Amino acid sequence: MEYNHKQNQNKYFKIVLVRISTDEYIILKGPEEEKLLAGILQDDYNTTRYEKMIQLLADEVVQKEYREEFSSIFSMENMIKEFEGGKTMVEYSYIRDVGDEKKMVNTKVYPRLKKENRLEEFMVYVLS
Repeated sequence: MEYNHKQNQNKYFKIVLVRISTDEYIILKGPEEEKLLAGILQDDYNTTRYEKMIQLLADEVVQKEYREEFSSIFSMENMIKEFEGGKTMVEYSYIRDVGDEKKMVNTKVYPRLKKENRLEEFMVYVLS
């Protein structure tokens, strides 16, 4: 039997760019239904598109017992606090819908752009 090292590599299920100042949530790779949702999120003075998307994901695709922690960890407030406080990555594993299955995924968030120690952009990688 031949070893295929590609089978053991993590696969990116979803890759997202979040631009804070322009309130953009751009799915670079991911499920079509989530791309459609991200595209129709409306501007709202009370919440950002990112925060709306995190709430939608928590309600619709994240397994119930992970929802509260998922929302807290990935909140905009927490992302800004962690990255402006010097952290270089935020990571969390949880069960979510991946296609027709429920799977454990690992999400890693990295700051992408900082100006004068203020977070401007970050990247989200969901590995299944």
